[in-house]
Amino acid sequence: MMKRKAQVFVTACSFFFAAFVVGLTATRLRRKQIVPDKYAADAHTWWIWAENMYAAASVLFDPQRPGLWFGAAQLGALALEAFLKAALIRNGHTVVREDVWGHDLPKLAKKLASEIQAFPPEIIANVRVFSNLFEELRYPSALKRVKGLGEYEGELLTETVKMLRPYAKD
Repeated sequence: MMKRKAQVFVTACSFFFAAFVVGLTATRLRRKQIVPDKYAADAHTWWIWAENMYAAASVLFDPQRPGLWFGAAQLGALALEAFLKAALIRNGHTVVREDVWGHDLPKLAKKLASEIQAFPPEIIANVRVFSNLFEELRYPSALKRVKGLGEYEGELLTETVKMLRPYAKD
């Protein structure tokens, strides 16, 4: 019973730490004034936002600290969204009212694919897997069911970012 309470306490502390790290990252980015407005039409602004979110997510995907995975997945989803928006803008699309934070990532990837002739379908598949991972990690019960998370998810994010960068870079 005591061991169980200790595990719950450690997990709770990990979640608070992840929230703290996410908050610090967002504050740091706001101070640098690179947080894009939800209607920003500048691909470079979205690119910088994406790179910063990706850097923070890759640090938090640590298999030894599962309490940080949700924060990592959240930042990873924001990074992928920003890369997709930068790519859309770079290819002539204007970010419109529907393109707000929390957009369905696979839908956004499909939209980009429809506008770029040589778009690899693996990007859509990877984005869908990562999006599903994020949905799973929204609920703490998922952490009890799945062992060994962190390393694979970090690799998946890195691989997807590597594929998206050429489309999003100015």
